Amino acid sequence: MDIYDNYLKALSHFDADKENPDTASNGTIMPFIRNKIARHEANTSGRDFIVGDLHGCVEHLRTIMRHVGFDESTDRLFSVGDMVDRGPDSAATLALLLETWFYPVMGNHDAMLLAVLMRHERLLQGLSNVDQARAAIYASAFFDNGGKWLKSFLREESHAGVLTEWRALLQDMPLIRVIGAGADRFHVAHAELLGEDALGRVQLNWCDLTLNQSDAEDNPLWNHPHNIWGFDMTGDGVDHVMWGRELRARVAEKDVPDMRELSRTYVGHTITVMQNRSQLMTAGSHVFLDTGAYKSVPNDRGMCDLNMGLTVWCHQEDRGWTCNGVEISDVQIVY
Repeated sequence: MDIYDNYLKALSHFDADKENPDTASNGTIMPFIRNKIARHEANTSGRDFIVGDLHGCVEHLRTIMRHVGFDESTDRLFSVGDMVDRGPDSAATLALLLETWFYPVMGNHDAMLLAVLMRHERLLQGLSNVDQARAAIYASAFFDNGGKWLKSFLREESHAGVLTEWRALLQDMPLIRVIGAGADRFHVAHAELLGEDALGRVQLNWCDLTLNQSDAEDNPLWNHPHNIWGFDMTGDGVDHVMWGRELRARVAEKDVPDMRELSRTYVGHTITVMQNRSQLMTAGSHVFLDTGAYKSVPNDRGMCDLNMGLTVWCHQEDRGWTCNGVEISDVQIVY
């Protein structure tokens, strides 16, 4: 049985897996992601910024932060995830996890890194059967998707402390952040907040009401197996929030679902650059912030695409900026 079949089998036996005491030596199952949802009060003393997929482009971020006068004592920076891989300095972006003003969500690249680090520390056996099978798939994909930068860290014993610190910090990253309340409320997630019902119909299951529920961490939406566009196989709600591309596909088909019950949600994951580079795409409540940061950095052959860049959005000011390493451009949302 290969790792994909093993995952499908684990998903189909989820309820039995919850009662399995053999997944950890002490009988306690350790979750792959400790908290799925994090909640934050509105920022009444400063501004909230949201950055698109960093992919190691920390210098682009620092350039924009200087440009907007980011105040570390009052401002907050939320991240849609995918901090690592493909770009120039994944280690430097991981250092942001130590900053008190930085609030990321888990992206699929971050989750793949977490799976590799847990495997390196021999921690996977402490996970549930579903999470063990999920981590096996994620870890197998890491090095072929921009993760080769990690190999030097894994080879040197002197880096063991850093690897353990990264693993612990990554494991504390949630999948969804809920910020504020009322008209100013917003969410941050990596890919999309869509779900699928038992008949295979895409629905907007993640709405403000659902996220507000006291048992939102245990909502059945997290566990329902379904085919995920972008994951290219069957997964569950955890996979969908990090990998899904259903909404982007529906934009192309002009079939965007009704999202009036979901507050503005900032996402990344899929590079989305409009023909007019000063505009950001929206679909329903979702705002797409991945504008291809790593593609604007010269590669090994000295080639880059300056039409791409890193985007940061200010929620309170309702405006944003994109840096391609050469210039900073103003961007706005297309409603």
